[in-house]
Parts: sequence; structure tokens; C-alpha cells
Amino acid sequence: MTLRQHSGASASSPAGAAALPLGQGAEPVDVLRHRFLRTAMIATVVWGAVILSGSGLGLLAMDPPQGRNNVLFVGFNLVLLLALQRWPERAVPIGWAYLSGAFVLATSAQFLVSDDQFRMLLFFPLTGGAFLILGRRAGWLSIVAASVVLAVAMAQGAFAVSPLAVSSFLLSIGFCGLFFHVFERQARAALDLVAAQNAALDAAARQDPLTGLPNLRAFREAVIRPAGAPQATPEPFAVVFVDVDHFKSINDRFGHGGGDLVLAAVARSLRVPLRPGDMVARIGGEEFAVLLPATGLAAAAAVGERLRAAVAALQVDLGGVRVAVTVSVGVAVARHVGESVDAVLRDADVAMYRAKAEGRNRVMSGPPAPPAGAAAMPEVARAENPPPGV
Repeated sequence: MTLRQHSGASASSPAGAAALPLGQGAEPVDVLRHRFLRTAMIATVVWGAVILSGSGLGLLAMDPPQGRNNVLFVGFNLVLLLALQRWPERAVPIGWAYLSGAFVLATSAQFLVSDDQFRMLLFFPLTGGAFLILGRRAGWLSIVAASVVLAVAMAQGAFAVSPLAVSSFLLSIGFCGLFFHVFERQARAALDLVAAQNAALDAAARQDPLTGLPNLRAFREAVIRPAGAPQATPEPFAVVFVDVDHFKSINDRFGHGGGDLVLAAVARSLRVPLRPGDMVARIGGEEFAVLLPATGLAAAAAVGERLRAAVAALQVDLGGVRVAVTVSVGVAVARHVGESVDAVLRDADVAMYRAKAEGRNRVMSGPPAPPAGAAAMPEVARAENPPPGV
């Protein structure tokens, strides 16, 4: 694999991936609850508009106090919807406010809308909403609260129903809660499983399966956003480009299995001489790259020499044959703040091919960084690629 192939890759997330409303770190269940809350609030505004329109046209009989309650709730719901749009990370308190307002409206209906014999059913969608938006505890709390409201309304004579009707209500809302309890629990388990699988796939997309090292994508991302850093670092960095010498000959003589053993052994050797904070990656074929944050050219060349010596000490056993392995190493540094990782990789790649041309098993440095305040040096042209596996 050549740098021309490397430079076309992207370190961004896969195309078409939807942005999470709560940010990339949001739990899947929180995203689902946010979306359900938003849908429920929009539906409530539409429902309130229909009810108020029907009442205004004389199609629905509604006492003035309950009409005012509906107007207030629709206005309150619109404010909450705007708040959810502005602060999606506050979905839980907004959800509590929305369901509390809806519960107050349903409670007032038990006392003010005597013509509606089925007004107790208003508690059923609130129960489902509480389970799906706030969780199982809130769901069961809403069932208990609805039962208390029904008992108080009956005690005050606002609701005249038979004991059989009361038992039907309690049995129905209890089973409704049980079903939502099971559904919410299974949905959470399924979402957690999907999240774990996605995390595993994401990690695999950044790791070379043969050597266990990070791949080119992870290498680029480490430059753009180092581990633990909140944003891209303005500090310059160095890159050490390592290419296994005569790798094609090894593959031809010992097969791809032998070549894989050599690559795995080289990867292990490259890990040893590195400092904390440095990063080695396999970026393709027999090519490796080492990221050295905040490192000048001389220090980077010294690291490159340690890497070369570590590999040169290898004796890889390939079917009873001890094979010596060497690498050619190119070193380059970012020549100005904000220089792309691909530009530095190209400079290190050019220096590596100079090491090949000088006889292999050696370290060559690319252009030095300009003095502070000096203009950036022009890009180094890529040399013609020699045959693969040199």
C-alpha cells in the first residue's frame, strides 16, 4: 500500500451516520427517550389544538375551567418543546415537567368533566409515557397516583362508578404497567447489546487484526485529537515511517503465513523502544508509522534509530529457518502548526525511500522544521515508487 492510497482515507465517522440528539456520548436508551418525548409533546400540541377547536366550534361540550386548563397545558407544552429543542441534554427534567402537567390536566378532568364517562382512561397514555420517557419507577408511580386520584374523586362524589368498574380499571392499568415494565426492560437490554456491538465494531475499525496495532484511521485520529484531549492540539509532531526490507522476497520464499509472522514480530519490536504517549500503527502492507507528539527532528531520529536497532536484533523462526529482518526508516516533523498528518507522512515516506536507496537498514531524516516565525517550507515532492517489497 502506498501513500497515494493512504491519503484518500478519511478519519471522520462513516458517511450517513446520524448525529445523536444528545451528543456522541449519549446512551442509546437516552436517545430513544428523547425522541419519544419529542414525539409525545408534538402529538399533545396537535391533540390540544383539535380539542380546543372542537370546543370553540361547539362540537365538544367543555366547562370553562377545563377549557382554560387545556389552553394553559398546550401553552406549557409549547414552552417545554422549545426548551427540549434548545437543551436536549435536559430531557429528563423536561420529561418530568411534561408528564406532571399532563397528570394535573387528567386529574382536573376527573372533577370538571362529568359528562365524559371514560375520562379515567386519560391515565393510560400517561402511564405508558412515564415508563418510556422516565423509566419503570416513574411508570409505577403514575399508576399509584392515578389510583389515588380515582379514589379521591369517588369519595367526593365527582365520579360515580360501580365497584366492578373500579376493579376493571385497576386490573387494566396494572397489566398495562406490567407490559410496559417488561417492554422497557427488554428494550434497554437490546439497546445495551447493540451499543456494545457497535463499540466493538468501532474498535475493530481502528485496529489492525494481524498485529493488534492501531490502523491508519486510528493514527490519523490520534493526530487530529490525541487521547484525552478535548480538541486538536496545536503542538507540532514527528512521524517515523518504518518499512520492512525485502518483504516481497520473504513472502515469495515462505508464503504469506511466513510474511504474517514477520509482520507480527516487527510490530512487537516496534512497541518496546517507545516513550509513554508515543503511538505505533500499521498503516498498510509492510509499512508502519510512529507518532511522536511534541518531538523535534533530532529526537525523532534518535527514536527511529532505536526502532531500527530493535528490529535488526530480530531472528524470526519460519519453519525452522531463522530469518533476520531489517527495516528502512524515514523521519519527518510537522513544519508548521496545523500541518496535516498526511503531509508529514509523505515527508517521512520520502525519507524512508532515501534510506532504501542508500542501502536499507538505516534511518534518514526529512526536511527540518523552519525556525520560529519563518514561513513554512514548500512541500517535498514524492519520489517515484520503487518496486513493491524493496
